[in-house]
Amino acid sequence: MVSCISLSSAGIKWFVTIHSLSLSLSLSLSLSLSLYRSFVTGTACCENFSPLRVWDVERSECVCSLGSEFRRGAGVLDMVFESPFQLFTCGYDTFIRLWDLRLSPRKCVMEWEEPDDSALYCIQTDGNHMIASGSSYYGVVRLWDKRQTECLQFFHLSSRPVSSPVYCLRFSSSHLHAALATSLHSLDFRQNPIHIR
Repeated sequence: MVSCISLSSAGIKWFVTIHSLSLSLSLSLSLSLSLYRSFVTGTACCENFSPLRVWDVERSECVCSLGSEFRRGAGVLDMVFESPFQLFTCGYDTFIRLWDLRLSPRKCVMEWEEPDDSALYCIQTDGNHMIASGSSYYGVVRLWDKRQTECLQFFHLSSRPVSSPVYCLRFSSSHLHAALATSLHSLDFRQNPIHIR
């Protein structure tokens, strides 16, 4: 399988072709003004390949693979760079992982496990201490503190028996917005108790 990705930065266009034996599911870019220009691909983890690969944009080649000993099918569904070197990932194996690309690529710096054994479809950070994750069942959104391993708080955004993954979310210190299969939800953290629309 061949995937083509077109990137542009400061008027320069790069065309990158990636040859992959696994379906590519996620892509995250770190195109800062620093010399380190890269992107990361997340795949389905088939054929015993690491699901996370770091690519050099200018050389159009794989620089390294992140992690080791992933189970077959432990694919990555979402990832977000918090800085040019810090990458958060989540996926089918129920973990949120923090990778520091300056350190060893074999082991993540920290990980948080989804307690209900649900795949994680999306993550977002506030750039400070908080992480929000969206799970694959019942529209569950969890808030995490990076300094702890346990979930701080969770919200069910869809009612049973209707079950929908949280496909996308964005949040700030005052609001969280989440997209489910047939609805959009907004949480207002300024109200007590928290108001869900």
